[in-house]
Amino acid sequence: PAGSETAVAVMKSAVAAANNAFESVQKAVKQASDVAEANFNAVTTTATNAAKSASAAAKKR
Repeated sequence: PAGSETAVAVMKSAVAAANNAFESVQKAVKQASDVAEANFNAVTTTATNAAKSASAAAKKR
């Protein structure tokens, strides 16, 4: 229909903005997940090393 160019442009702009927002949220979630995984791995490694040290110290007694 005549005159619908503006409405189509607004819809395209809204879809593009929604896609950009979704991608931004997706990237933020990925970064948060990566940080959480790294922290979990660090804690696990520290706990494992502490347990090994405690076990070795107990065996020496």
